[in-house]
Order: sequence, then structure tokens, then C-alpha cells
Amino acid sequence: MNSTTIMLSKLNERQAEAVLYFDSPLLVLAGAGSGKTRVLTHKIAYLIQEMKISPYNIFAVTFTNKAANEMKQRVESLTSIPVRGMWVGTFHSMCVRIIKMYRREMGGDQNFSIYDSDDSRHLVKKIIEENELDKLVDAKSACKLISKMKNAMVSTHDFAQKASNPTESNIALVYRKYQELLKRNNAFDFDDLLLETVSILKKDPLFREKLHSMFRYVLVDEYQDTNYVQYVMLRLMHSDSNHITVVGDDDQSIYGFRGAEVGNILKFDTDFKKTRIVKLEQNYRSTEAILEAANKVISNNENRKEKVLWCDKKGGENVKVVFTEDERAEASFIAREIEKRRREGNSLLKDFAVLYRTNAQSRPFEEQFRKRNINYTVVGSIKFFERKEIKDILAYMSLVVNPADSVSFNRVINVPRRGLGERGVAEIRLFAERNNITLTQSAFRFEEYKENLSKQAAAGIAGFRNLMEELEKTKENAAESVEKLIQLTDYHSIFSNLDEIERISKLENIQELINSVREFSEKNDDASVAEYLDMISLYTDIDDADDEKDSVLIMTVHNAKGLEFETVFIAGLEEGVFPHYNSFETPNGIEEERRLMYVAMTRAKKNLCITSAAMRKRYGTGSMSVISRFIREIEGDEFVPSYTQRIKPAYPVREGNEFESEAKREEETERPHRKESLFKTGDRVEHPFYGRGVIKNLKGSGEDTIATVSFISGETKKIFLQYANMKRI
Repeated sequence: MNSTTIMLSKLNERQAEAVLYFDSPLLVLAGAGSGKTRVLTHKIAYLIQEMKISPYNIFAVTFTNKAANEMKQRVESLTSIPVRGMWVGTFHSMCVRIIKMYRREMGGDQNFSIYDSDDSRHLVKKIIEENELDKLVDAKSACKLISKMKNAMVSTHDFAQKASNPTESNIALVYRKYQELLKRNNAFDFDDLLLETVSILKKDPLFREKLHSMFRYVLVDEYQDTNYVQYVMLRLMHSDSNHITVVGDDDQSIYGFRGAEVGNILKFDTDFKKTRIVKLEQNYRSTEAILEAANKVISNNENRKEKVLWCDKKGGENVKVVFTEDERAEASFIAREIEKRRREGNSLLKDFAVLYRTNAQSRPFEEQFRKRNINYTVVGSIKFFERKEIKDILAYMSLVVNPADSVSFNRVINVPRRGLGERGVAEIRLFAERNNITLTQSAFRFEEYKENLSKQAAAGIAGFRNLMEELEKTKENAAESVEKLIQLTDYHSIFSNLDEIERISKLENIQELINSVREFSEKNDDASVAEYLDMISLYTDIDDADDEKDSVLIMTVHNAKGLEFETVFIAGLEEGVFPHYNSFETPNGIEEERRLMYVAMTRAKKNLCITSAAMRKRYGTGSMSVISRFIREIEGDEFVPSYTQRIKPAYPVREGNEFESEAKREEETERPHRKESLFKTGDRVEHPFYGRGVIKNLKGSGEDTIATVSFISGETKKIFLQYANMKRI
């Protein structure tokens, strides 16, 4: 058996075809769990070992340093040839090497700085302050919009010309000054590394041709995640003299909010002439039952390359679709199911994953897992009670109980902003030190040093004192205290300058805290702030004591990309949750949500359980849920196909409380349809998130009716009435 035969012996027919093909551009459509990494590493190894291509003539790009390092290690293992200096890395790392190579050849300065996101935000914040835009522009939102413009290759001049409102005009100014400051500092941010590389390739054809000769083979992993500027860079890297292979899966393109364009992979065979397409459809991860259900869902997308995953693992446990009363019952069911499966199969905790659409959904799971002492890890996000907006509110609660808590005082004295600068806070500290009293006591006695304060600072401290006195009156009821705080401070206004996705995420987190304290107050005789804080402190102590090496992973579906687990729970399958209501306005939005569901389902190796709550608290009130369209797509025309099983939990999740009958729940689930079908143009309505508004236009009929609503906030939204939970006022 020769070396080529040995190398290809562990590949299936399609994988081997992808490894051996070099006649024209190659698109490898690699379904979930189909062995795309194996194809890439074997193709590189084949080039080096069998075709005797120098490792330095190969340009292999991926999206994470971890993936790049793994690729190098696998190639080295397959070839026994050191690949230390090989051009394998992330887009950004490869761009740095190209820029330095070019500057070295041109006699330019190679010692430029690279600013990370924190550095960039610091510069942007400084520019905002220097131009007195503090009340008009938020630094984090400005950074996100600037990054979005760079990824779309929109220059500072073009952005300023296209600005359509005062906020965009202000950010355009910040964008221009930010780029000027980067240039003066001889620095690039991450986005600029890509833009500078494209600029070099465009303006210097001789250098571009040199790269074409040097990089005879270009390979790209996760091509579906490329944005526009990355696409342009790869087009410039390719020529008739070199070969390009891209590997990806349009069905797993889920980063549109970061600028990724699924169209890059869908139109690859149009952009690169004579493209050969190889489909990897054999899945090595999941059971037949899981793949049948996943294929059923993704087949509803129209904007995709046709492929159907299959496997040799015939049968398998049915995909379970479980209906619970509410989100607390949902979390309780999943926690108990994990305990049950561990007893039956001796599984490790790390074999389980709970996936959900938004970070705000983590709170019920964290509480249930803590209650049952199930160790868990929140992936890609700090734990619920450690999120900044939650810690800010809890810091106020801590001051109510313990006015001597200086850490909490320093955290909230100017949150929300009260016009207290460093000088005002310094005066509070100085008076406290001189009189040996707490910072809170010092603030309460600010009249004694009022002459040292500006009028604005004095008014701010007075406002803080009044707020704390009001909260003192509510300290025997945690729910009342939290709600009073949010009301008196107009806490939601803090996030008004954030972009919509981040703002909604923070508001959802605050609402989850309100839900938590309400539940606590309903279930405990002692519902005081002190008791609630003790509960939170106890949970934190348990978390700190647990060994998180073996823990259930709970995370958003976005953070689960590339991972796999024996058992996966996908929670919150209701319209407006998953798919998220932000996606309702466009078909492309729904298609990305469906791809997200497909990614979630294909993380499971043996067991997949999908849960849906009949009622879920959203924005302060419990409302009946509409079952997610994805559940209906899994089930198709049959109520329960051979690969799925609709069930209610085998054990009660609330003592002494029976589940509603399926018929009753479905009847109540349909009620919003009947009520919403009565809306007409001109109706005054109230939306659970956007607030009050007026219906300006209705389009479509029945379940497909879309309302254009003008809200008093100034926003105009197109909303599917079927899923809106709006009411007429």
C-alpha cells in the first residue's frame, strides 16, 4: 500500500474527491459533522507529501487561532514535516504578515501597533468627550457601527455623505477623527488589517502577482462566515496561476449580525468560474433520527444549496418535543431529565448542553441547577447575576441592607448619571474620612460641604439620597424594591444610546431579574431584600465551590457552533423567542433563524430534546405563547413522525399542579390569532417591547398579515400580527 493510499484510506469517497481535486476552483459544501477539518488537513498534507509542494506555497485561512493551531498539528502529524512557519492562520494574522512583508519590501515601518476592541473603544470614547458628544453618542455603539462600515468597505467620506440622521452624522465625525488618530499613532484596529491588505493588493499589481506566485494553493475554512471585505481579499488573492479551495456550509451561516454574508458561499460558483462542487453529506456525529428532523427543518429555507445529511447510525432515540407550563417548569424539567439520564447511563455532566436563543433565558436554568446542586458553566457570557446591569441593581439593594458597603456605593453613586464628576465623588470621600463615617452617610450629609460642590453635583447627591430613602421604605419586599428603583431612576433610559440588539439584550436581562424577585416574593414568607440577597450570595458560594471541569454547559446557540454533545436540550421554541421577533421583518431574518435552529439540532450526537413553554414571562407579564414554526416544521404533515415524540414531562414539575390538556393549550395558543385578525389601519396599539403606537398599514391576510406600526418612540416597525402579542388600546 503506497503512501497516497494510506493517506486516503480513512476518507470516504466524497472526502477523497475533495482532497484530490485541483483542476479548477473547488467549493466543498460540508454539512454538519461531515469531516470538513479532516478534508482540509488531508488536502494540505497531500500537497506537501505527495505533490511535493513547499509548505510556504500554501495559504490556509480560518477563523480562530484554535482552529489554525489544530490544522497545523494535524498536518504535521500526517506528514511528519515541521510546519512552523507555514501560512496557516486567521484572516487577521495573515493580514499582519502580508502588511509587514509589503512594508519590508517598500522600506516602510513594520512596527505598527494593533489595537484590540478595548483600545478602540478607549480612543472612540476620548474623541466623543473631546467633541462634547457624550449625550448624543455612545462609544460602544459607535465602535460597532464603525466596524460595520469598515466590513462593508465604506470609507469615512462615504459614510458622512450617506448619514441619514443626526446620530449617524455624529458617528461619521467620530469615525473620521478615529481614523486620523489611528494614523497618527501608526496603528491599525482589527478591521483595518483587512482593509489595508485589500488596499495593498489593489494598488500594487506587482506585489499582488508576487503573492499569486508564492501562494500556489489557497484554502479557506468556514467560508460561509466571510464578510464583504474578506470576500474581496480572497478574490484578489486568486488568479489563473493558483488554485483556491473553500470549505463551508451555507446551512450553518449564522453570523449575519456580525457582517457575514451567506451570499458569498451561495454565489461562489458564479464568482469563480468553472467551480467544481463537492458535497459532504455523510454525517459522523448524529443519529438518523436527529438528522431526519434537522433535514426537515432546514429544507424550508429557499436560499440554500441543496444537500441532505445521512449517516450509518440507523435509528436512535426519537427527538423529543416537550411542552411545559412556563419557563420555570421548562428549566425544572430539563434539570430533572439530566439527573434521570445520569442515573440511568452514568453520563458526565459535560455530556449535556442546554441551548437557547438569548442570554436572558439563562436565569431559570441557573436557579434550577443551583437548587439541585447540578454544576454548570455559562459559555460565552458571564453568569446572570454577574452581568453589569444586574450587578448595578443588586448593588442598590445591598446599600439598602448595608449602607456601609463602599463597593456597592462606588458602583452606583453615578448610575444612572447624576452629574457627579470625579471632584464631587472625591468630596464625598473626603468628608467621610474626616468624620469617620460611611460613604452613604457622607452623601446623606452633603449640605455640610455643599459649598465645595457644583450645583449639578449637589443636585445629583440630593437625588441619590432621596432615592435611597424611598428604597428604605420597600426593603421588606424585594420585588417592590427592585421595581421602585427602576421606576424612580428611569433605569431603562441608560441604554437608549446602545444599538438595538444590545439594548434589547440588557432590557431582557433586567426583566428577568424582575421575574426572579417576583417569584421569590410569591414563594417565600420572608420576601425581604436581605433574604433575597442571601439567596443570591448562597448560590454564588455554591458556584465558587463547584469543580466546573465536569459541568452542564448552558449557552446561546451562536456559542455552540462547532461543539457537540451526547445530549442537547434546545429551550424556548416559541414564536418571538426562537425564532426571535427581530427576525420577523424580513424573509432573510427568518432563514438565518432557521439555520440557527439547524445548527442547534446538529450539535446532538445521541439525544435531542426540544422544549416549548405554554406561557412565558416577557417584559414583566406572563403571556400565552405561540408554538415555534420550527416545531411544526419538524413534525411536517404528520402529528408525530417516526423520528419525533411529543410528550409532557413524565413527572410533575410543580407540586399539586396538573398540566393543562394539550387541546386546551393549543386552543389558548391560537387565541392571539383570532384577536389580532381584528386589527385595522388607524388602530392605537400597545406592543410589549416597543410601547404604544398606531397601525399605519396592513399587508397580507390571515396568519401572514404584516402591520406597519409607528411608535411614539419615533420608531416604525413592520410586525407579523400572528406573533406580535400586541393589544388594541
